[in-house]
Amino acid sequence: MSEQAIQVKGLRKSYRMGRVGLHVLRGVSFAVRRGEFAAIVGASGSGKSTLLHLVGLLDRPDKGRVSLDGHDVTKLSAGRRNNIRCRDVGFVFQFYHLLDELTVLENTLLPAKVACSTPRWFARRGAIRREACDLLGKLGLAERLKHRPSELSGGEQQRVAVARALINGPKLLLADEPTGNLDSKTGQGIMDLLAELNAGGKQTILMVTHDRSVAGRADRILHLKDGRLAE
Repeated sequence: MSEQAIQVKGLRKSYRMGRVGLHVLRGVSFAVRRGEFAAIVGASGSGKSTLLHLVGLLDRPDKGRVSLDGHDVTKLSAGRRNNIRCRDVGFVFQFYHLLDELTVLENTLLPAKVACSTPRWFARRGAIRREACDLLGKLGLAERLKHRPSELSGGEQQRVAVARALINGPKLLLADEPTGNLDSKTGQGIMDLLAELNAGGKQTILMVTHDRSVAGRADRILHLKDGRLAE
């Protein structure tokens, strides 16, 4: 297994805005070691989310390469990329993206259901459900299992999003402005949670944020400006 959880080489990404080409990433290269907590800081519109989406296999670069655990995943088929993303990558987003019609427990279980075939799900659903309840309990949500997102505070919704991201035991946790929609005290609690998950190199985390104080909780900070990255 590679020492590097993530290795990015020469990533370039552009979008068309009518007749204008918008160059978002201009040859970005970096690596994140297994067990490291790394943060990428940049202003709004600097390409932070685009970069995270490329690393998390939600999008493809125009040029360059993304390797996860030493394996180049850039040109894999859509099916293989989906499998890797579901199994090995967990996402935490600024706006939670919970499904309003589902309970806390049901939202948490979604990635596990997607990762299982129908026979496997029915064979293992009891055990997976117990794992989800245990995970939610550790996140302080034991009394919220049957609540829906509209019945939760912002911090509680973000903790549900973290539980959902972790349910499949991903090698890599990607966090896109995880405190951006929270007040400072609640945001501090989410950062305490991420630091606890990472403690002792237990979970590799790559986070993007515009907030330098939030980034300061990471082991290492990278700066994204004008489509390029620097320590």
